[in-house]
Amino acid sequence: MNRRQQREWVFKLIYQDSINDIKDNNDLYQNHDLSEDETYIIKSINSYKDHYDEIVAKLEDNLSTKFSNMSRIAKSIIYLSINEIYYLDIPVSVSINEAVDLAKKYSTNDEYKIINKILGDIVRKDKK
Repeated sequence: MNRRQQREWVFKLIYQDSINDIKDNNDLYQNHDLSEDETYIIKSINSYKDHYDEIVAKLEDNLSTKFSNMSRIAKSIIYLSINEIYYLDIPVSVSINEAVDLAKKYSTNDEYKIINKILGDIVRKDKK
C-alpha cells in the first residue's frame, strides 16, 4: 500500500473514531486486517490518539463561528493533517494537498476550500 492509500486509511480510521471512540488500537488494526507492514497507518493513528486533545484544541482555536458546524468528515481530514504537520513532520504543503484531495473525494462540494483555508490559517498563525 502506498503512502496515499495509507493516508486514506488513517482518515477513515479517524472518522470511525469520531463516531465510535476507539479504545484499543490493536483491535482496530486487526478488525481492518491491517498488517504490521502498514507502519505509517500504525504510527499515524498512535500519534493521533496520543495528541488528540492538542489536535482538537488547535482546530477549535482557529475555527471561526461560521465554520463551527463542519461535518465529521471535514474535521477528520483536518485532524489527520494537523497530526501529520505537527507530530509526524510531514511537510505542510504535502499534508494540505493530500487533505484537499481527500476532501474532494469524500466531502461535500466546496468543503475542500474550507479545509484548505482552515489548515492554511493554522500553519500561518504558527509560522509553520
